[in-house]
Amino acid sequence: MRKSRKAAQAAVTAVALVGSLALSASPAAAATTAPSCVGRMVTATTDGFDVLLTNNCSGTRSVRVVVSLAPDSQCYRLARGASTLYIYSGILGNYDRTVNC
Repeated sequence: MRKSRKAAQAAVTAVALVGSLALSASPAAAATTAPSCVGRMVTATTDGFDVLLTNNCSGTRSVRVVVSLAPDSQCYRLARGASTLYIYSGILGNYDRTVNC
């Protein structure tokens, strides 16, 4: 009887742990990748990297640069035909992807 109770407690603990990990995922992890009409040109620099974002879509787009091992960029709202340059300075961060925001 005690073994089945311990097994049940272990199962409940495992479910709670997995649930808490899912809830702690970053918002960027849940965001969808920006469409291909948003141009991204990533250039390595001595201090990190730059990302030139260009909106080649038919309307306004809001995008964010996701950086691994460092904070993500702000949400950039780009009108049709507009561009912006995101500059990351640091030793740990790497360009991961560009997502909608």
